[in-house]
Order: sequence, then structure tokens, then C-alpha cells
Amino acid sequence: MENLFKNISRETLNKITIFFCILGDVLIFYYIWIDAFPRIFKQVFVEVMKSPGLDKSMIPVNFYNELFQLSKQALIIMFVGVLIVHGVNYIFFLKKKEFARKYIKIQTCLGGLLLFFFGFSSLLKGWLYPLCALSGAIMFLAFIGLNQYNTKTSAPKA
Repeated sequence: MENLFKNISRETLNKITIFFCILGDVLIFYYIWIDAFPRIFKQVFVEVMKSPGLDKSMIPVNFYNELFQLSKQALIIMFVGVLIVHGVNYIFFLKKKEFARKYIKIQTCLGGLLLFFFGFSSLLKGWLYPLCALSGAIMFLAFIGLNQYNTKTSAPKA
């Protein structure tokens, strides 16, 4: 493993790390947008509609669609917020700021492992899951690589 990181400069490792962190963000947002959000929203709505105290005649005909669209807009705002926070950290990481380096190390460790296990758990369900597993594995390798470099030098630890 050490030989792998001896052949990669710190700047190259930083760029690879940022690329796979962004790819991980995009994959997670895509999964939430396409699969998780619509499925969970529908399940919650159905459970609320089963409530015995609810008078269904009081609910407008297009209530589900309107509430779904409103929730999607809130989700977009959340995505934008996460992208802004991550984008700022990515920029500061490339400028070698220590707080951003710590943030990226946590993101590559936890995010890489979770993305890998998420993708690995459903490998045969479609193209998204193997890509998540691969991206997560590379993010975790980037975490290992980030730990190979001292914070003050651009050479790997001996």
C-alpha cells in the first residue's frame, strides 16, 4: 500500500480525493432524488392517510402532488446547502488548510465506508450500486493515502 502512495504526489492525491468526494456526493444525491425520497414520501403519506382521526373529505384532490412538489423543493435547498458546505471545504482543502483536511479525512473515512457498504449490499440491483461501492472503496483508499502524508510536508511518511 505504501508503494502506491510513494508514486503519487500529495497534490495528485488531493485532486483524486476531491474528485471521488464529489462523485460520492452526486451518487448519494442521485439515489435520494430518484429512489429514496419518492419511496419514503409515499410510505409516510399512506401511513398518515390511515390515521383514524383524519377526515379524508377535507383533503384537496391534488394535495399529495402539491405536498410532494413542496417537499422536493425543500430537498433541493438541502442539496444546495450540502454542496456549498462541501464545496467550501474542497476549496480550502486544496489550499492546504488544516480544518478542511480534517473534514475531508472524516468524509473519506466514514463516507467511503458507508458508500462502499451501501453499494456492496445491493450490487446486483442496477448500475448505481456497483458505482457506489467502487467510489466508496476509492474514497477509503484516499483516506489511507491522506494518512500517509505528514501535514507539513508533501512527502509520504517513511
